[in-house]
Amino acid sequence: MTGLETIFKIAGVGILAAVINSILEKSDKRELTTFVTLTALIIVLVMVIEMLSGLFNSIRSLFNLY
Repeated sequence: MTGLETIFKIAGVGILAAVINSILEKSDKRELTTFVTLTALIIVLVMVIEMLSGLFNSIRSLFNLY
């Protein structure tokens, strides 16, 4: 079930970034929207890298590759 939780976390980060971007665009701070988008992207990439690390550790333990 951790995969489903991770998908919801990624979707939450995306929705939050979209809302913040919308607010910043309406207040004429368009230069900050790029930083918000990049921050959200970095957060999601860290989550995906952690998932891939867990996957590789599972494969390593499955095939006894220490």
